[in-house]
Amino acid sequence: MKIETLSFKRYYAYDLSLSGITVPVALHWGGCETELKAKVDCGSSACIFSRNYGEDLGLDIERGRPQRFDTVTGSFLTYGHEVTLSVLEIEYVTMVYFAADPAYLRNVLGRQGWFDRSRFGLVDYDGKLFLSDYNDPNES
Repeated sequence: MKIETLSFKRYYAYDLSLSGITVPVALHWGGCETELKAKVDCGSSACIFSRNYGEDLGLDIERGRPQRFDTVTGSFLTYGHEVTLSVLEIEYVTMVYFAADPAYLRNVLGRQGWFDRSRFGLVDYDGKLFLSDYNDPNES
């Protein structure tokens, strides 16, 4: 059996007392920045944020690309915008989605736009998250 190793640029100790894996995120667009906390969600197909964070950036939410997401409890409308997403100081220019409904308050980092651009390690028992850009060299 061949043993594989990975190396990571960033380490983050997340709070085990919170529900889910919560990490700090910054969004940048048009010279504006907003900071928030988001859940790591490998079950989410995309990065989805509360509408107010897009408005904080000065985005006209409804001018984005409309996208409906389906969940176990129903579906909801979002609008996609290309922004710079920064997680643990690793930046990606990517499409993220802002909820149409101001009552939607969950922020998630999903597969498209974040997981697909990251090398990710997790030791949940200890609350340890490891992260690198996918294209960073994997030096052990």
